[in-house]
Amino acid sequence: MSQDHIRKILEGKFPFKHVNSALNHFSAVVINYQRGNWESTLQKVGKFVEAIMKCLAIYCNIILPRSRNFKVGVIAKNLESASSQYDDIVRLLIPKACLFIYDISSNRGARHDPDEINPNAMDAGVSISVASWILAELIRFSTGKDARSSILLIEALSSKKYPKVEEIGERIYINIRGMSARHIGILIMNAIFPRRIKREKLIDLIIRHGFKRNAASVATQRMKAVIDENDEGWKLRGLGREEADEIFHNIMQKL
Repeated sequence: MSQDHIRKILEGKFPFKHVNSALNHFSAVVINYQRGNWESTLQKVGKFVEAIMKCLAIYCNIILPRSRNFKVGVIAKNLESASSQYDDIVRLLIPKACLFIYDISSNRGARHDPDEINPNAMDAGVSISVASWILAELIRFSTGKDARSSILLIEALSSKKYPKVEEIGERIYINIRGMSARHIGILIMNAIFPRRIKREKLIDLIIRHGFKRNAASVATQRMKAVIDENDEGWKLRGLGREEADEIFHNIMQKL
């Protein structure tokens, strides 16, 4: 099920401009989540919510303020006060879900214990799940189909929503099969950018992916052309980040 098909479904009830924005932001949410770019995921979640709230407001005949005066919380209150002729799913339930993940996107990681799991990763995980639910409910509302059918549409759009990069404590895992040790090293350093890492620590992280120490050591040696090194450790240069983007692009094309 393509994004274009879902767009056509939603356009039956909601304005093209904001439907298009919401779906584009949702796609960006998925891509950033799979890449392990937690902060970018949450930023796109915020944009997704704003587009969805504009869809709901226009549907309920609420006049949108100018962009600089647009506030999700205010729109949510206006929707709650809208005529009861409008379905509760668009007046109450979806706006409440939007407020929940919008608050997370605006306060990323501020209230969590970071000892074991990256708080941004937890926030991104719950946000993408709620964003998927919001889209599924909008499709159900627009088509009159049962919830299961709507969920299947969203699963097709979002593909696999597990992250390709996972951070647990100070341990980085690349959840992609068939990568070379050098590619694993590049993706690890891209995930922690702009932080630096000692070469021995990077070798240890590569070993965690099933490589022997010698292979991991050789791989890091082959990465030096895209590395800046000082007393604090290694940092990925622009060429390395570009290479990481190319690796991810090739992977996403195969999904």
